[in-house]
Amino acid sequence: MNNLNTNKIPIHDLMKKIKQYQKDYQNMKFYHHIKTLKNPMKIRFLRRNIAKLKTEYNKINQ
Repeated sequence: MNNLNTNKIPIHDLMKKIKQYQKDYQNMKFYHHIKTLKNPMKIRFLRRNIAKLKTEYNKINQ
């Protein structure tokens, strides 16, 4: 989950990944509220990966 190579991803795939990660993030947060996850650090890694992808997206769009 930490290895995120965003250098050569086309913008369309980048948007798909962002949406998929955001959906996974919301689901993970929901399940964490119901029942504590075994590894809650996954939530943090997922949130950071979303931020990295959004940064790459903004670099491409400028």
